[in-house]
Amino acid sequence: MTTSNNELNLNHYTNNMVISFVVVMISVFGTWGLLIVDIIDSKFAAIWILSNVAGFILQRSRFCFASGFRDMFLFGSGSGLKAIIVGLSISTIGFAAIMFWLTPNPTLGMNPPEAHIFPVGISTVVGGLLFGFGMVVAGGCVSGNLYRLGEGYITSIGALLGVMIGMGLLILSWNWWYETSISLEPVIWLPSLLNLGYFGSILLTLVMFILVFFGINWWESRNGIPTISNSGNPVMALTFRDKLSHYYRVVFIEGWTSIVGGALLGGLAIIMFTVKKPFGVTGGIFDTVNGAISNLGFGPETLNGLDQLGGCIGGTHDTIFTTALAMTIGTVTGSLIAAVASGEFKLRFPPTPVRYIQGFFGGIFMGYGAGLAIGCTIGALFSAIPSLSLSGWVFAIALSLGAFTGTKVVEKLI
Repeated sequence: MTTSNNELNLNHYTNNMVISFVVVMISVFGTWGLLIVDIIDSKFAAIWILSNVAGFILQRSRFCFASGFRDMFLFGSGSGLKAIIVGLSISTIGFAAIMFWLTPNPTLGMNPPEAHIFPVGISTVVGGLLFGFGMVVAGGCVSGNLYRLGEGYITSIGALLGVMIGMGLLILSWNWWYETSISLEPVIWLPSLLNLGYFGSILLTLVMFILVFFGINWWESRNGIPTISNSGNPVMALTFRDKLSHYYRVVFIEGWTSIVGGALLGGLAIIMFTVKKPFGVTGGIFDTVNGAISNLGFGPETLNGLDQLGGCIGGTHDTIFTTALAMTIGTVTGSLIAAVASGEFKLRFPPTPVRYIQGFFGGIFMGYGAGLAIGCTIGALFSAIPSLSLSGWVFAIALSLGAFTGTKVVEKLI
């Protein structure tokens, strides 16, 4: 008796569904187990689950800031950057609503708590340049390496180790940066700037998005990159079993567009801000490295001004089970769930050893830049711009310049 392709596919989906269900159950039960341990922070479990969803979205849509900037400069394609703009537009509206609830009158001089509103100055520029350069050389930003780690990419381990070393170097030099630059830099929140208010700030931000969107499309036209309609052939599912199989394929098997990924990530960022704080994936890494340096006794006793900055690296913690750590580890777990469910998980080794070196040294630049800018592409850009912080735009410009330089280096390495 022969077996049809449909039956083979259905068996494949069924096996993946069983495996993914087991992984999901481990994640869910792990959540409540950690919640019992972490009785200090009652919102840990909620952020953990949302971070799992974020990792799932990143993996299914291949949403990556590094590839967005790299493809723009290397191939002339702006599809990744368009997806970033979509996500930023959605989260900007949602963040504004939350911040209005927290701080109805922006002219009183109080910024919304937990919003990613950072000092803007030379530290932002240097951090953006270093991070942009490092993410292209490493082949992925921090969030990109986290979700690729969940897929089985071995080079991501080296890149993330580099990020940890880079953050360690930043921690050792933090007090110098803070005293000579960061403490002197203004914290500029658009709603309180020139009495723009929420409406003026949102309007200005959306106009900037439109201008950047037009610029991306002009660049694509200049490089002969077409815009292709993504309309596939409709699939008719009649039986109950076929319908379940169809839903499974749509969610777990068929790749999502980067636009869908950006939109979902923007909406998820709003939910995270509502629960606790905006999305950021470097906080858990920073806390881990800072704790290790402190325990070894060769770092500064106090990181000056850190508790006043917030964001991805600010604050002090009495427990390792923080929402920052949940965002970092949860992103990997969510990607693992998506990769296993889709049958895409496997150990992936680079074709040449040079990729290990490239990822490691690119990670060092990213780690130092992320620490200095108080966040990576997620925290200092994707969460800062919707927070209506001028630092987000300055970081984005510096990041672009760094990514352009990194692209030129990668071209010579290829």
